[in-house]
Amino acid sequence: MRILLCMFDKAFAEWWLSRVIPFRDVSPEKLSADREAARKQHEFNRNYANFLNEAVLPAVDSLVELLSRNKIVHRVSSWGNQLAIRIHLSWRWGEMVIMQSHEDCVTFEHHIITEGERRGDDSAQDHSHMYDLRDPLPAAVVLQEIQFFLGRLAQDLYEGDIEPEIPPGDQPLP
Repeated sequence: MRILLCMFDKAFAEWWLSRVIPFRDVSPEKLSADREAARKQHEFNRNYANFLNEAVLPAVDSLVELLSRNKIVHRVSSWGNQLAIRIHLSWRWGEMVIMQSHEDCVTFEHHIITEGERRGDDSAQDHSHMYDLRDPLPAAVVLQEIQFFLGRLAQDLYEGDIEPEIPPGDQPLP
């Protein structure tokens, strides 16, 4: 109680303790359920860490090497449990974020942003794919997600030649 009294106003600490102490006894069932949830969370975290270290990081290293070798502007960053890969092109950029978004799943978020007059109005395309962490994930998942992301980023970059308008009833020139 001495630590609590040093942290808070004495009157507040005494008031709070007088209300909480009568309810401090927790049933064994509730404690058991809490321990089981903590055990499962540890398993989910271990599966995510293994997936990250054995599949995601090597795949991202290969992607960065490919992008660097071909002088494609990119950035890799991390924050908390998120790993983000951003690729910049002249009028389009994309970002893939990999994270443990819930206690029991890993999420791949894909954001493709098209900017400027080249494509008309600015637009954004977002896709999310979630995978269950109850069991270990195969490494093929990350390769599939990277290819999906890169494919979406490259889609529609080139437009075919504009076809001339042909009035109704006229035949196209050979």
